[in-house]
Amino acid sequence: MNTDTPRVTALGHSRDHLEAARMAEFVFVPKTDAARALVAHLTAITLDHEAQVKPRNRKRQAEAQRSFTGAVSAFAADLIHHARFQEAEGFFYRSYDKEALGQTLVSVRSFEQLLQFWPEMGLMEVTSFFRVRETWEGEETGTGFGKARRFRATAELLSLAEGFGITPDTLKDHFLKETGRLSPVTVRSEVANRRGAGVTSANMRFAGPEYQAEVQRVREINTILAQGGFDLAETPRVYRLFNRGNFHNFDFNMGGRLYCCSEDDWQQRSKEDRARITCRGEPTVELDVRSSHLFILYALNDLELAPEDDPYSLPGVEREVVKGLFAAMTGKGSKPTRFPNKLSTDYLKRTGRKISTVYKLGGVLEALTAKHPILERIEKGAMDWARLQYEESECFMECLSRLGRDHGVAALPIHDSLIVAKQYQDVAHTCLVEAYGNRFGCLPEVRCK
Repeated sequence: MNTDTPRVTALGHSRDHLEAARMAEFVFVPKTDAARALVAHLTAITLDHEAQVKPRNRKRQAEAQRSFTGAVSAFAADLIHHARFQEAEGFFYRSYDKEALGQTLVSVRSFEQLLQFWPEMGLMEVTSFFRVRETWEGEETGTGFGKARRFRATAELLSLAEGFGITPDTLKDHFLKETGRLSPVTVRSEVANRRGAGVTSANMRFAGPEYQAEVQRVREINTILAQGGFDLAETPRVYRLFNRGNFHNFDFNMGGRLYCCSEDDWQQRSKEDRARITCRGEPTVELDVRSSHLFILYALNDLELAPEDDPYSLPGVEREVVKGLFAAMTGKGSKPTRFPNKLSTDYLKRTGRKISTVYKLGGVLEALTAKHPILERIEKGAMDWARLQYEESECFMECLSRLGRDHGVAALPIHDSLIVAKQYQDVAHTCLVEAYGNRFGCLPEVRCK
């Protein structure tokens, strides 16, 4: 099997490029005369095209016209801006989700219209649908994020923009983001399909005091991050994603991870690249909670993980294999019946051998469970990834808030670790250890990378 063979879609696009696409936020507004002129021109030629291919019975009212112009501005700006990201070949995605689009400058109606008109005008390229998956520690949980097409600017649109002095590299000199309209808290549903072999997921509308309390918590962290001084391409922002909002026992207690939603996504960088992040020109360190998920699983069952032993060490089994199977168990909510796809693929790339020819799955799982009998208590929908993720995220929420409020220190979260200026290493270490201790009554080992 040649793992280097490129994966290509029916339209000839590399799936790797399409999967590297970032999500467009659709909140760009013009701030220079050049940007306003470009938006006015795009609006005019789009309306001319509409008049030819889909004439309206009556002219748009003033408010509808302003809304449409705002959609043209936001959509076009994202198309031009994302053209600079070569790892995705200029593609971005934006799912057709009414609730999510309601927080942007592009309404559902405008989305549909521009999706029809701009490809016809040669301004935008659109791919077929793609399914986006939730992952837990690198392994798919089976939760689908629906289908999201990919979009990118054509050479014609980029040339048109350049005529107004606007290029992908200078886009932010001419447009700014109205990020205040974006809610920092998202709640998604989880619905099993008819065969029970997977689930689909979609954004849910939430309101009320509990939701607003969560929004305020994340906004506080974003305020801290905005003043933190990290040397990134864009002011760091995060949002919190809760899962299983349609479950009868949902109480903002499932999922809950903080994800980067600003452009310079430190969470997706390699460890080596993250080590190069600076804060006001000074070096940073990464503090990591050792075996965080396993520590939490023990703590939720009133037990403590032995601190002196490597919990993922099994005689004759590589550590990454053990760790991958633990992640698969918590992600699936039960013991896997085969080696997970990502684990198998990574192992083949790294060693040139199929993992199933080196290890017997049943034997490794038996040894892992013998070492950690607590794994028998994993239960889908109750004691699985969603619960562990929530408990971990609450510890980091407390740590990040306390660092900001009590010490004036900002830290970049990465699920089970955080990045902080080296000079604040000790205070961040203390806050992180105490956050876990306050929640579980026992202290984790926190290491500095």
